[in-house]
This record gives sequence, C-alpha cells and structure tokens, in this order.
Amino acid sequence: MHTFNKSEYIVMALGNIIGSGIFLASGMVISIAGAWAPLAYLFGGLIMMMEVAFLIEMSIIDPVPGAFKVHAQEVFGEWWGFVIGWMFWTSGILGMASEVTACAIFARLWLPEIPLWLFSLFFAFVITLINLNDLKGLSKFELVLAVTKVIALVFFVIAGMIATLGFPVGETVHNFTPFAEALQSPVQGIFGLLASMLLILFAYTGTGIIGIAATETERAAEVVPPATRIVTISIVFLYTLSAFFIVVLLPSSALDVNTSPFVTLFRLANIPYSGDVVNFILLTATLSALNSQVYSSSRMLFSLARNGQAPKITAYQNQKGVPVSAVWLSGSFLLFTALLSYVLPETIFIYTVSASGFLALVNWMSVSATHYFYRKKIQSIAPEKITYKAPFYPYLSWICFFMILLTVLSAALYPDQLPGLYAGGIILFIIGTAYFLLPKGEKR
Repeated sequence: MHTFNKSEYIVMALGNIIGSGIFLASGMVISIAGAWAPLAYLFGGLIMMMEVAFLIEMSIIDPVPGAFKVHAQEVFGEWWGFVIGWMFWTSGILGMASEVTACAIFARLWLPEIPLWLFSLFFAFVITLINLNDLKGLSKFELVLAVTKVIALVFFVIAGMIATLGFPVGETVHNFTPFAEALQSPVQGIFGLLASMLLILFAYTGTGIIGIAATETERAAEVVPPATRIVTISIVFLYTLSAFFIVVLLPSSALDVNTSPFVTLFRLANIPYSGDVVNFILLTATLSALNSQVYSSSRMLFSLARNGQAPKITAYQNQKGVPVSAVWLSGSFLLFTALLSYVLPETIFIYTVSASGFLALVNWMSVSATHYFYRKKIQSIAPEKITYKAPFYPYLSWICFFMILLTVLSAALYPDQLPGLYAGGIILFIIGTAYFLLPKGEKR
C-alpha cells in the first residue's frame, strides 16, 4: 500500500485546509469584521497552530487510524470516542457540502442559467470517483490542485503589495481609511471580530487531516513536525495578508458576500480575462479542498467501522488499501447537498459553513482537553514515546480550549449563523444519544 512522503503530506494538508473558507467566505468575514478581518485571521491562525501541535504530538505517539478520535476515546471513554468520530465525519460532510456549494457558485459565474443543485451534483460525483483511486493517484491529482491554489494566493499577495505601494494596477486604489475608522470604535470592532470567528476558524478546520494523514505517512516522526510547520506558517501568512489587501484595495460598495472578493478585485484591475482566470483558479482550489475532505471523512468512517462504531461494510478495503465503502458512503451524502442547493440556493453556504464550523470547533476543544490528559498519561507510563512535544504544557492546552469556547459562544453575534449553530447542536445531541440506541459491533 502506498504511503505519503513529505511533499505529498504537505500537499494533502494544504489541500484540506485552503478552500472556500478564504476564497469565498472572506467576503462574509470582512462584511462582519471590517478592518479587523486581518487580525481575526491572524488570531484564528494562532489557535489553529496550537491545535496542530497537539495533533502532531498525539499522532506520533500512537499513529492509529482515526488519530485524535482514538486518543479521545482512550482518555474519555468509548462514548466520547463514538461522539468525536461521528461528529468529525458529520462536520466533514457539512464541510464538503460548503465546498461543493462554493464550486457550484464559482461555476455558475460562467453559466448562470444552470441551477446550483445541478453543479453540486456533478462535482460531488466527480470527486467521489477520484477518491476511489489509491493514495498515489490521489496525491498526484491533489498536487496539481493544491499547487494551483497556493500559487493563486501568493500571486494575489504580490499583486496586492504592488497596488498598496502605489503602483497603478487597473482601477484599484489603496485606501487605509477603514483601519483609521476601526481604531476610533475599537469596542464595535472587537465585537465584529468575535462575530466573525466561527467563519475564520472554519477556514482553518481542515487541520484534522494532519493527524489522520500521519498514519499513512512514511517516517511520520521525522516528516510530520517540519512539514506541518511549513503548512501552518504558510497558511496563516497568506490568509492574513490576503484579508489585509482585500480591505485596503476593495471598496466596501463592491463587496458582495455571494461573490469571491478575489474575483471582484482582479476585475477591478482591468487585466483582460483576469476575472475568469481567477474564478477558474478558485474553482480548482475549492475542488482541492473538497477532494481532501472526502479523503479525511472516509478515513474517519473507516476507523469508526474498525472499532465497531459504524456499519461493518464501511471497514472494507480494496487491494490498494482504499476504504471504498466509506468513500462511497461519504460521497453519497453530498447528494443531499444538491437537494439543499435546490431548496436553499441563497443561504446554503452560510448554513453549512456555520454548522460544520460548530461541530469542528467542538472537536477542537476535545483535542485540547485530550492532549492535556493524554500527555499526562503517557508521561507516567511510557515517557520515551514522547518524541515531539507541543510547547508550554499544560497551559497551552487549556488556553486553546477556552479561546475556542469563546469563539463558539460569540458566533451568535452574527444572526445569519444561528440556523447553522442550531443544526450543529441538534446533530451533536443526536450523535450523543445514538450511541445508547445503536447495537455495538465488534472491533477489528
């Protein structure tokens, strides 16, 4: 069975994290947080880096399928392992729904007469077929998509820097007034920042793949820590600067939450066909995130099945080591997105983003708490296994936990997120109750 090398691991991590959370949802973030948006992305990035450090440490100590789900179960018991596993899978499905919706939104820019649900159906089917390939084929496909979106972000940052320094780039004009106005009403700005944090952290929530992919990475103890440093620092840097240049260069009157601000800015630059080219790049970038999320969600479902916590059939692997049943089941749930796109074409993106973000953040809080108790346990029974240590233990674990809790509580400051939050809470309750109602399978 093929395993990831360092470059493939970096590509899969970048592919899962960079997606519609920056390319499309950044417009919503800026409409809520205004000039505080770059600081919000930086703040969210710091939380993400803490989470990644916890995931790496635990995954290297015990690189098992399911990663942090297995570690949480070891610390808090089988019920919480069941809840975390299914919550991660459900969050992944909702995240896939938001990504496939973003793909449909980008594609509809060229063909507005085709309904959103039809594009959603098409992209869901294509990505599911791609994930039935082995890891070698999957990583090659992901390499092309991930490199495309990283280049797009880098190019945008460079173009933004040139325009901000005063060099003429089409009709773009730099304007630092929003930052001066933000400083005049800091309390209102902080509330806007807090209200946007669910969307911000949604842009970073693909980090779960770091622990999952580590179990399929060769020489994980050597490869994963430096690889994730490259991934996390690059993403925080690109996200923060991108948000900064959007605030500086895009007039507030031109901001449309239903259109990527990247596309709008390049159209203002008056570069021939730039809007279409950027839209194509964003489409491929979002397809990359969708592709990686199908990978991570199917692997979690496979882990649940191996622990007797999911239908036995989803533990089936083909000769190439691909959990094909888990891939098909995860991908098939995207068909439900097509139905939602038909019923709620204008609001499906924010609903799926907020519901997915809520569940993902509950997972993040679990990772923080698990890390505290897991490190304590390993230190007492097998300290030699701790070859990589997350810094500032035990304080960082609880600082991160309460920062995420604050984000979840402040999400209600943006009313459009409330339906998604309610849906996420209901899903969490259903999963927690289902454990006691469903028959328990056998571990494999």
